[in-house]
Amino acid sequence: MSSPSESEIRAARMVNRSFSLQFVNNILPNRRRRSSLDYEQEELPQPNLQQPFVSIHPASIHSSAINEEDWSNDKEDVEADVLFPQYEGEMQDKADMAAFDEIVERRASNSTVKLSRTLSKRSRSYGDQHAMYGTAIDPEAYRYHIYQSEVSDTLPTQRLQQLLTEEGRSLLDKALKTSGWWIDVLSPTDEEMRTISKTFHIHPLTAEDVMAQEPREKMELFPNYTFITFRSFHIDVYTEQIRPFNFYILIFKQGLLTFHFKPSNIPDKVRERTDQLKSYMTITPDWMNYALIDAVTDEFAPTILQVEMEAVSIDELSLVLKRSEQSDMLRRISRCRRRSTQLSRLLTSKMDVLKSLMKRYEDWANGDDDLSDDPLTAEGKKAFSDVCLYLGDIQDHVVTMVQNISHYNRILGRAHTNYLAQVNVELTQTYGLTNMVMNRLTFLATVFIPLTVAGGLFGMNVRVPGQGYVDLNFFFWILTGLAFYCIAAVFFGRYIGML
Repeated sequence: MSSPSESEIRAARMVNRSFSLQFVNNILPNRRRRSSLDYEQEELPQPNLQQPFVSIHPASIHSSAINEEDWSNDKEDVEADVLFPQYEGEMQDKADMAAFDEIVERRASNSTVKLSRTLSKRSRSYGDQHAMYGTAIDPEAYRYHIYQSEVSDTLPTQRLQQLLTEEGRSLLDKALKTSGWWIDVLSPTDEEMRTISKTFHIHPLTAEDVMAQEPREKMELFPNYTFITFRSFHIDVYTEQIRPFNFYILIFKQGLLTFHFKPSNIPDKVRERTDQLKSYMTITPDWMNYALIDAVTDEFAPTILQVEMEAVSIDELSLVLKRSEQSDMLRRISRCRRRSTQLSRLLTSKMDVLKSLMKRYEDWANGDDDLSDDPLTAEGKKAFSDVCLYLGDIQDHVVTMVQNISHYNRILGRAHTNYLAQVNVELTQTYGLTNMVMNRLTFLATVFIPLTVAGGLFGMNVRVPGQGYVDLNFFFWILTGLAFYCIAAVFFGRYIGML
């Protein structure tokens, strides 16, 4: 069996690429025809002329012409290897279910291949085994929620454990045929992300940001969707630490696609709110994006309220508590300041995202849409204008929360300063008391040392004054003299302030 040629190997590699290049099927036949016409018009080059390097089989040198198909395939392969999938206008506004069917059929034909979780690029680079998912995901959990806002029955949300199945294909196709759909994905695998990227024509840079869990909050415009990264958080019930995680939102013309890598009840709240309002208003992907951002922002309110109560309590108690009750005050101040700093960091970056979104909707409401050839109708402009107003309300909430956090930081800083000042005062008082005690001990030692020396000297084998007298009168006179000395020394010490 002959070995495959270089063009065949490249063609096989192009078929098995992670991101299928649909534009190749449209561009390459035209280039082939153009190359054939050019070849017929041009004269065959002479063998002795210097030609650009072309990979040619040795047997083809004796032929009258270079294999034109191999030459065009080489150019096609180079183009397929270098270029990203390009947006081709309205033909890619709808999902490509053919690419999805191809993956499902391939999985069905190879039943031994199981769905396995792979580490993200950041996990492989930095060795964080739980960076991709944050917490362990139950394999039996429902990781896909397909919501249809136009469905009026009691079950507008369909839940799936795996997407790459016949059931997932059926539910996905049914949802994409309507307007106002929302597909929420929890912890997608690499295989699922490749399939979703092919189906929805997602740019490789967006897929890379999602799978690498890019933490930076941002808003990017692509020809067929808008990509938004918005950060939320949850509090660990054991350590009470703030654990941030991202929502990756892709706004399409007919629906919404979201990714996140930690379980959260925020999407459930948004779907419940949408079910309550869909009878009174038209649900658009942009409105659902607003509702999701609003729900994420509202999650900060209870934690900020806790910080406020703790800051006020610390400010009041920092100057009231006694010394025995201040053992954990510094720990409380440090814990509260750390939480307020984390909240401030999470809230500040949201201002740029909201400003960018508002600018986008203002431009689109005014008809300054450079990415689409479709002029917006009056109803579409009004919808963009309404969403812009809603985002302005979220911006006001974020500004208020940032200001409150800054105020609480100042309160905690003042309480910390007051606490340290009170500690310094108490230490100064302790040092003063210690100095006074040491002065008294020093003076008493000064008084009793001469008496001790005199008693020690005359306690030796020497002649003691009054030793020749039989009575004790001389002894009592000595004791009286020593007592007068002590009394005089004490009065002198009180006079000079030593006692």
